[in-house]
Amino acid sequence: MDLLGIFEKKVAALPAGSYEGGLSAVKLHIDAAIRHFERAKNEPDETLFTDAVFRCNQAFEGSIKEAYRVLAAKDPNKVRPYDIEQFLEANDLLKKKVLDQFTNYRREWRNPATHDYTLDFDEDEALVAITSVTVFAIVLTDQIIGKVAFKAAASVAPSHDLSPAEMTAPLLDLVTDKLLSFARSHMANQEESRSLAQVYYEFEGVLAGYLSSELSGLADVNVGLNVRFDHHEADVVVSRGSEKAIIEVKLTSNRANSRRMINQAVAQSSMFLHEKNVVGAIVFVYSGSEEGEYAVYPASGGLGGAIRVISKQT
Repeated sequence: MDLLGIFEKKVAALPAGSYEGGLSAVKLHIDAAIRHFERAKNEPDETLFTDAVFRCNQAFEGSIKEAYRVLAAKDPNKVRPYDIEQFLEANDLLKKKVLDQFTNYRREWRNPATHDYTLDFDEDEALVAITSVTVFAIVLTDQIIGKVAFKAAASVAPSHDLSPAEMTAPLLDLVTDKLLSFARSHMANQEESRSLAQVYYEFEGVLAGYLSSELSGLADVNVGLNVRFDHHEADVVVSRGSEKAIIEVKLTSNRANSRRMINQAVAQSSMFLHEKNVVGAIVFVYSGSEEGEYAVYPASGGLGGAIRVISKQT
């Protein structure tokens, strides 16, 4: 698996923005770490493995600075990396899987290398550091992609002002109607070289941004964050007052697999029904195919009253 290649493709997929220079610098630091690693294996100088880890640390700090720039909408210049780390962690700006990578790299590599100048890393340690920081950069870039897409979609004017009936409709009904409109009008802008799976975070951001615009002034939309659920992480959460509606997003280019995907998503969504103030969930299965019409139907079994499914008929 070419991890650096995956990172490069994700960065290339981002639209132009102030984060470009920083993410390019992250790539250059990882490139340099790999060169140090390769040289250390071919030259009688094992200190190059330590140099590789130091370059990884610079890539780590560059990654969190660009996350701060995009996710917090703040300028990272003149802000200490430590303060950025504390801010990102304290304000729930990192998805759980990103936070796990963040915590692991900071604990195992960045902090020891920063505070102990006598450390000397070997080949295996340098290899793990390079792999870890590259994976961290990948998953963090996924979150940046989603946030950029969210902001762009949320800035578009809503299709119409909410009617009195929409303003007072049950939250689950209102969100279901808006999602159905999105499904029937949206066509994923994907290049031939990018599968639906590769545009997932961009799509999730666009969807949440659309809802944010359409429900402006009535509800808040959070995308890709834990939203303070104790045990589960939702894709998208729409909040109106204390009420919360959960959206589980799935993308598929193979409609034959839709039924299995729906069953898994319904089971996953059902776990949120026990959380405080959650009024229901919607499983949204988006297909890249132009064939078929999206429809809404209740989840099977006893979950039909609390979970809706939006997909093309299978």
